Amino acid sequence: MIHARFSPKAAHDLDEIVRFIASDNPDAAQRVRNTILDVADLLAQNRELGRHVRNASPRHAQIRWFVVPKFRNYLIFYQPFQETVMVVRVLHAAQDWTRFFPPENL
Repeated sequence: MIHARFSPKAAHDLDEIVRFIASDNPDAAQRVRNTILDVADLLAQNRELGRHVRNASPRHAQIRWFVVPKFRNYLIFYQPFQETVMVVRVLHAAQDWTRFFPPENL
């Protein structure tokens, strides 16, 4: 099985998500974590599933994003990397994620 790789920022994002949810419900936090990891692995095996970040700068031209189906409030941003994907960020949908991937003209 092919596994996704996580950048340090993405690993930190995931830790923060889990920590936030665990303060109210540790079991739910583990379910969210496991689901995000499973979806990342799915993306590693199906690298074209996500959508490209629209109007991305050349630096972010290869970044794709995908909504976590079971927990639609979370978005996985990833880039195809060798035979897998590199998850670069895991963000809550309410965040202004465009600030992490600004358009070329900014």
